[in-house]
Amino acid sequence: MIHPLTPIYTPRLVLRCWKPADAPLLKEALDSSLPHLRPWMPWAREEPSSLEEITVRLAGFARDFQEGRNFIYGIFDRDESTVLGGTGLHPRNGPDDREIGYWLRQSAVGQGYVTESTAALTTIAFATWPLQTVTIVCDPDNRRSAAVPARLGFACQGTFPTKNGAPDRDLDLIWQTSRTAWAARSPLNTRRPQTVH
Repeated sequence: MIHPLTPIYTPRLVLRCWKPADAPLLKEALDSSLPHLRPWMPWAREEPSSLEEITVRLAGFARDFQEGRNFIYGIFDRDESTVLGGTGLHPRNGPDDREIGYWLRQSAVGQGYVTESTAALTTIAFATWPLQTVTIVCDPDNRRSAAVPARLGFACQGTFPTKNGAPDRDLDLIWQTSRTAWAARSPLNTRRPQTVH
């Protein structure tokens, strides 16, 4: 399988497959933001990791990406000198859906980066696969995270028993948009991001 188009350029961001060489940038972003991430991201409770561990992890992400199993992107500033966060297009819900997840470093919160990257990935997802839906799942108490799909016109599906195994979380808040609904969104949200093959 050919991986979805990457890198993806938005007005302020580069979204691309992680490389092992990104490990120092990712470690700095994570280590500077752990108190911010741990309440919402179960994996952040296992951090900090060594540089060597992160390098191996990123090699696995790149392998999964290239082989079409999972598509985990780094969110970088336009010169790719700073990791702002991470996102992904995950085939968790069957062949007709992709699930978008995201996190940001603490210093990047509140600047619209997740909205910008999620709009781009939603457009790419529908352009790359014959999907019917794109889904976002978040903690019901994470108001910042839930504001992103609401802002982009995703429909709230309600709360359901959690599927991520977080020890202190019982419910997932699920948002979804369909191909038809996304195509009807404003040109600001649906214009095709710039990509490099």
